[in-house]
Amino acid sequence: MGVLTPRGKPFYGWTIAGVLCVFGAVGVGLAGANFALFIVPMTEELGWSSSTFGWAFFLRFLMILAAGPLIGRLIDLRGPRLPVVGAVLVAGAAVLWLSRIAAVWELALAFMLIGIVGMGRANDLQAGAPIAKWFVRRRGLATGIALAGTPLGVAIYYPVTQALIDGIGWRGALTALAISGMAIAMPLGLLLRRQPEDAGLLPDGDTPSSGEARAAARAASDAERSLTRREAMRTRRFWLMLAGFTAMTYGLSTLTIYRVPHFVERGLDPTLVAAAISVDAVIAVVASVLLGRVLDRAPLRIVLLGGIAVGALCAVGLLLAGSVFWLFAANIFYALGFQSTHVAQSVMWANQFGRRHQGDLRGFTIPVTVGVGALAFPVTGYLRDVAGEYTPAWFVSIGALVVAGALLVAVRPVRRSGDR
Repeated sequence: MGVLTPRGKPFYGWTIAGVLCVFGAVGVGLAGANFALFIVPMTEELGWSSSTFGWAFFLRFLMILAAGPLIGRLIDLRGPRLPVVGAVLVAGAAVLWLSRIAAVWELALAFMLIGIVGMGRANDLQAGAPIAKWFVRRRGLATGIALAGTPLGVAIYYPVTQALIDGIGWRGALTALAISGMAIAMPLGLLLRRQPEDAGLLPDGDTPSSGEARAAARAASDAERSLTRREAMRTRRFWLMLAGFTAMTYGLSTLTIYRVPHFVERGLDPTLVAAAISVDAVIAVVASVLLGRVLDRAPLRIVLLGGIAVGALCAVGLLLAGSVFWLFAANIFYALGFQSTHVAQSVMWANQFGRRHQGDLRGFTIPVTVGVGALAFPVTGYLRDVAGEYTPAWFVSIGALVVAGALLVAVRPVRRSGDR
């Protein structure tokens, strides 16, 4: 797997991937995907509508639109350590505040603070850009490990969160999640480094003095052919990818949060729902690593389009939901679809435009795809409030995923010596 450098020492890039994996997992507990479990108890106590929470999530991602480019440039210049440690600290404080809120404006402001430091789906920025700098030949596997943190966090935090809510109430649960999250992630964040060249290495652990001239030439070629954000924006493939990934994010975001209340409204026990989501999250963790290895060898577009198709099957499963079978089937489809597209998207940006300016590039694209995709949250909430059920939203999700597939299939693969 290339764990060791040519000098026989452990390659530090795998430590970077591991730390970013933990960061992604903790991000779920800090008002990430697990916040879906808080919607019902908070609604019952505070009397808020479904669309209220949808707008809170939208405001969080709106903040990412402003902060993303700054975070991306900071990662390029200084590395991921400061963005990661700062994000955990601010998000932890915001979740502590959420545990004591009583008004809608407090919910909105707390979520805006979480968004301004890039937490939530924007974790891709803190994970994907650094991995692109540390790996070229093994980029798929390393990306799969780093991004496995999100489903790992779901597998851990969904049952833990539900147990905390049942045991100490939603306010106590938020307090416990905030304190534990900061205690776990902040010390690990100090281990992060900017890029292998700072340690006298090349990507994948190659060394200039190792005699592997071919590997060094590949890394140098990749650096030379890396496009700046402005150069990338002059290409057709940039806009096809941006539009395609935006539609894809919208379609998958529709499914992300409101699966939980949908299943509960269909008469399924909340604890069983949390267990089903944990099962699909475990599957996503395994799939993330396996798909990472596949992406280092197989055509990336095939994996990407397959993931989009499986995501659409999740929406179909939600339309049929009402039994334990479809509860687990729909969630497994979601896990496979989300994680395969999640990893493939990050690898595709790096493969298409090189590694040197990935922070700046992804700092622009992630806020756009995630921010526009976040419109799915309030729209889904409103559709639920108007129709009295979530069924219309699942048809919208299928349509968005079909559009995404049509756009992304038009992007031709780019083969550079630095990427293979």
